[in-house]
Amino acid sequence: MRKAYLLFLSALFLFSPCMNAQENPGIAPYSFIHTLEGDIPVVTMPSHDFTQDLIDAEVFQKQGNYPRFARIFDVNLTMVNAGFWSELTNGDRVWRLHLKSNQALATCLFFDNFFLPEGSALHVYTPDHKQIYGSYTYLDNQGNELFSTEFLKGPEEIIEYFEPATVKGQGKFRITSLAHQYRELPMADDCEVNVICSPEGNNWQDEKRGVVKVLVKEGVNVGYCSGSLINNAALDCKRYILTAFHCGVDASTSDFNQWKFYFNYEAIQCTGQSDTYGTSNNVFTGCTKKADSDDNGGDSGSDFLLLEMSSTTHPTWWTNAYWNGWNKSTSAPTSGSVCIHHPSGSNKKISQTTGTASSSTWGGVSGTHWRVYWGGTTNGWGVTEGGSSGSPLFNTSSQIVGTLTGGTSYCNSVQPNGQTKPDSYGKLSYHWTSDGTTADHQLKPWLDPANSGVTSLIGSYNPCNGVGIKETVAFKNNMSVYPNPNNGSFTVSIELDKATDIEITVYNIVGQKVHYKKAENTANGTYKIDLTNQTNGIYFIQLKTPFSTEVKPLIISSK
Repeated sequence: MRKAYLLFLSALFLFSPCMNAQENPGIAPYSFIHTLEGDIPVVTMPSHDFTQDLIDAEVFQKQGNYPRFARIFDVNLTMVNAGFWSELTNGDRVWRLHLKSNQALATCLFFDNFFLPEGSALHVYTPDHKQIYGSYTYLDNQGNELFSTEFLKGPEEIIEYFEPATVKGQGKFRITSLAHQYRELPMADDCEVNVICSPEGNNWQDEKRGVVKVLVKEGVNVGYCSGSLINNAALDCKRYILTAFHCGVDASTSDFNQWKFYFNYEAIQCTGQSDTYGTSNNVFTGCTKKADSDDNGGDSGSDFLLLEMSSTTHPTWWTNAYWNGWNKSTSAPTSGSVCIHHPSGSNKKISQTTGTASSSTWGGVSGTHWRVYWGGTTNGWGVTEGGSSGSPLFNTSSQIVGTLTGGTSYCNSVQPNGQTKPDSYGKLSYHWTSDGTTADHQLKPWLDPANSGVTSLIGSYNPCNGVGIKETVAFKNNMSVYPNPNNGSFTVSIELDKATDIEITVYNIVGQKVHYKKAENTANGTYKIDLTNQTNGIYFIQLKTPFSTEVKPLIISSK
């Protein structure tokens, strides 16, 4: 969040966002249940004076950048050169290592050469056993053999790896670095509204599932931003994340490999700061950069960064992920548009605009951003904060129209009249092709890879092979559409495994219904549909029965 002014910096040293990261309640560490002989070897990190890091982090955020809170130190620890193996009577074995980084508020670990065979389990936990992460399993293996854990409270953590005799020697990993948290970040300000709240979040429970907290790594520095999983016109489930370029201007390829994306990190009730505790398959590690605004984070452009997540782990989880839609229209978003974000890395919040947005300038080029003002709602007066950077601005049709660069809004308890100050979102319409002439500085080649000319797209669950629109369930039928593409006249052929009522609905790209037909007690049929009165573009045909829903894309062109 690139705040133009940052007051009351002392308020930043109140609370650590690392304390509420996603935890996986899988099987318990072996040593919690069984007594193991031998002392666990301790490795203590070299001492470091964090005075300058604290100063630099304050200056960095005061300049309008995201909040940094941790520093990374290199290590080189493996199951060969460190730790201790406990051999069990049945041939299984357990490896443990105790790491200390004195005065750390919290620590986390980064790995390479990471591979866990089936049946093995990795845990990290505090010596008092009050905080545990894991079990990490073969499902957490990635093609690039990279991995990282969540932050554990305090200066010490124990790494424990269990390996069954059947896969002895197959597991491997190297701990390459340790992140030492030296600075506490506050909870979100008191005017913020949890996305679970009613009525504010009632119409946004699908879209929120695509919004993510982003753990940023740039060199030795660690901080938080926000972003969103975003759909593309190929409907191929590419795991694109849209965020702000100022979150990763100096990030290297290696850094991006260790970024983390937290899905479903939100409060379980409207009031208070309590967070959900999901499983490790809500947190994914690694990405590659596809495109950016090439503007140093908004200095001369619209400040966008498009990433593709590296992770292919936990494949069944992705059927419940939501790819948010978008709209590249130059029409200003109206009152009631919302931002869903993770201020200060805290649980997910929702803020609602008042009045129609205006076109504005952030850096040296006019017309790159939308300027918005926030309004009071039933449960608060949501604004944005450090950590909200890169979060999506949704129009009233639930489509992304901008990404947060920064502004001057604050809760009134933090800054007088702060809730009436504006924020600026880089326009998705500017992201499209205006930040550069090549694919690595445009959104269009990635969100419209077939160059179809589509100008907007609805969000959906699991949009693989054209499946989507919020209601996707297991299929018990087959539907074919031909010809496709067509001039608006086409045929829908249906084969069901038993007779039932069916409903055929056609939606345009913004989710408006343009055709509806119902047939009762039929198992199969052929239905001719005439949409020659509709404009060229992408549409969606939804076939719904009492048992299942199927959706296919339709392209009307060459009229």
